Amino acid sequence: MHSGVKKLLSQEGTRPQDETGKTLRFGTFNVRSLVNKTVGVMEHLLEKNCDVCFVQETFLRDGDKAKLIEIKDYGWNILSNPRKHRSGGGIAMLYKSTVQLKSNNKVTKFKSFQVMESLLSTDTELVRLVNVYRPPYTKKARFTECDFLEEFDDYLATLFSKPGTPVMAGDFNFHIERPEEHYPKKFLRTLAYYQLAQHVPLVPTHDHGGTLDLIITTEAFRSKIGPIEVCHSRTKSDHALVLFKVDLTVNLPEETKVTNYRNFKSIDLESFKEDLVNSDLSSFQDTISLDDAVALYDSVLTKLMDKHCPVIKKKFQERPSPWVDLELRTLRRKRRVAERAWRKGTGGESTYKELRDEFTRLEF
Repeated sequence: MHSGVKKLLSQEGTRPQDETGKTLRFGTFNVRSLVNKTVGVMEHLLEKNCDVCFVQETFLRDGDKAKLIEIKDYGWNILSNPRKHRSGGGIAMLYKSTVQLKSNNKVTKFKSFQVMESLLSTDTELVRLVNVYRPPYTKKARFTECDFLEEFDDYLATLFSKPGTPVMAGDFNFHIERPEEHYPKKFLRTLAYYQLAQHVPLVPTHDHGGTLDLIITTEAFRSKIGPIEVCHSRTKSDHALVLFKVDLTVNLPEETKVTNYRNFKSIDLESFKEDLVNSDLSSFQDTISLDDAVALYDSVLTKLMDKHCPVIKKKFQERPSPWVDLELRTLRRKRRVAERAWRKGTGGESTYKELRDEFTRLEF
């Protein structure tokens, strides 16, 4: 038996399977493209037992449905706010399917930074999660620290007129570890004016140094923020994942999934054949276009299947896998990378199969 089973009762971060409510663990993470490191980011969040993550620089576009599906395969949901009219950027909220967030789509747009809001209902209060990304000054985005401070002040003035206690996190690109410098000092003064507190310790959250990724709440909310953990990841992002626990309890639904299937054994073949012969498929014109023919075929067959073999929805409990520990998760990530490389023609099939077989051997 794999050693992960023996760790079931003592593994750090493991939560009781039967709990109906819990304190949430949040994170903020500038991933520097969720597009090309989805697997690494999702595995990292799972390893760190994160429930909700403020994500910056997703590089996602409106049409990136494949990536959204890949994220949902991990049992997570995403509220994505891509940057319009320019490549890069983009912010999002990643959250486990057991957490329910509601997006506020009426947030004012600003030139010097991106911001999105989502609402979280808890047992005691409504919390407004605010995700912020301020890109650095570039030739394409000529917005200075001064521009940001002016717009950020405007945003904060409106934020407190909205319902919900604000919990703000993101990449502000201010060197808060240098509070004596002009712009960090002005930024901290702005927070103080609105009675806001910054919680991240003055340690590097970026590979090149600097406390750039921040967690900001009201002074009154300070007592609900637990210890901050700065986790430098293996995802090739130059930012660290900054984790923080918040003393908020939410009621969690049981983790269930819904599957759709058809009971093909129940089809009366003779009746199905009769309806098929009498359908529009037996009488369409030879001059019909290919697209129209495909649409007709799909429409007729769907109606016949719904009549003779209707879709059945079934809910089921997803089996927990407490034996999947760090060793197995790391091996699973390598296996997925090897499989993608093999299917794209950039890696060997033998490498993928060796990792697949090793994972199967350890898992069982």
